[in-house]
Formats: sequence, structure tokens, C-alpha cells
Amino acid sequence: MAIARGLPTLNADGSAVVLPSRTGSYGEAYTIPMGSGKLHAFADEASYFVGYNVTDGTGIAGHAAPVQADLSTKALLHLFNASASKRIYIDFIRLRATAIGAGASTTDFTVWVDNGGVTSKTSGGTVATVVSALGGGAADSDSILSFGAVVAVAGTGEKRVDHQRVRSVVAVVEDQYVFDFGGPGYGMPAAMALTGTAVVSAHVKCPPVVVPPLGNFKLVQWGVTQSGAHSFEYTIGYWRR
Repeated sequence: MAIARGLPTLNADGSAVVLPSRTGSYGEAYTIPMGSGKLHAFADEASYFVGYNVTDGTGIAGHAAPVQADLSTKALLHLFNASASKRIYIDFIRLRATAIGAGASTTDFTVWVDNGGVTSKTSGGTVATVVSALGGGAADSDSILSFGAVVAVAGTGEKRVDHQRVRSVVAVVEDQYVFDFGGPGYGMPAAMALTGTAVVSAHVKCPPVVVPPLGNFKLVQWGVTQSGAHSFEYTIGYWRR
């Protein structure tokens, strides 16, 4: 049995019967479910990646006046899977509000995914370097991550996966929202008041999202009657296999 701690070559789905061919460095077979519990196994094989603000502690402005009618065209976060063979599995997104635009009476987020074949981003946003969670691991050269006032178009087969009203009022500076994709169960965003002017830390549960090869993922922030741009610091984690 071969020793292969790193991620082996991707094989297409097929009907051939094969024996397990991966073991750890001590000869143990990889028989545990990958991704069950903590995700160190993905980081260990260099398939877990993280993207974040270019400058620590400094927010990036989103769109001015994003509203529900904009649908997927005014994305706050856009991720293009440039790989022709591997899929992206979104783990989490963390947002910290650093500035609040005028006019919004709600704080809403909508999640979109497609199998577009090309990136559905046309312009805008700050492009991030996506790093490996493995020390010494290579950066993700098969993704294009953009955050901010990203101008996008509806990709082929685009679908709206989820909508969350995180606040029924405008956001507040230092609010933090963590979107958990594919976690067990489903619940309310937070066990605290989501109205008023107090700072909120909300854990937002979302369905699992898988971005196919050459597909796009978009997180859109909008608000009812919003007339100014919110700014956020962000982190995104995902694995690719």
C-alpha cells in the first residue's frame, strides 16, 4: 500500500473496483471520514485554503445602495473556481463591520452558486491572495477571490441557495457575522436581540454549498432602502478536492 499523505491525483467517477491506496506516514489507512469534526486533515493534505483582507483591521467597502432587486449583480464576495476538475466546498465566511452606509433599514445576505463555465465577475472588488492553511503549502492558484463592490452577471445555471436577514435594522460598526455552511442542524442567527444599536455577534447557519469546476460563488449584502456602502473586514475558509 502506497504512502500518500499529500492529496493524490484526482480520478473521475467510475465503476472500477479498486483497493484503498492511501496511508498515513505511520502506515495507518485513511479510513476516517474526511471533514468529520475538525478540518485539520484537509489542511494536512494542502487542500484547505483561507482568504482575508489585504490589510489587517481595515475594512473594504461594498456597493453603495445594494437592494434586493439587484439580485446577484452586486456581490460583496465573489469566488471563481478556475479549476477544470476539482470542486470547492465552502466552510465559513466571517464579516466584521468597520463602517456603515446610510439609509438601510435591514441587514440582509443572499447566497448564490452557479456552474457558469467562466467567471461571472466583470469588474470591481479587491482581489485577495488565497493561502494554504498548511505551513509551507502553496497558495490557491485555481481560485479568484474578490471582495468589495464586485460587479457580476448571472452565470449559467445560477441558483439562489439561501437568504438570511441577519438584522432587522441597519448594521452597527463592530458587528461580526459568521456564516457556517453545511454545519449540522439549522438555527436562528443569534440568541440575542438583533435590533437596536448594540453590537451583535451572530452565528448564521447556511446550507452546504459546493462550487463545481469553473463555477462561481457569490455572497450578496443588501438592505431595504439602503443608500450608502457598508465596509467589512472578512475571512473565508474552504477546501478544494
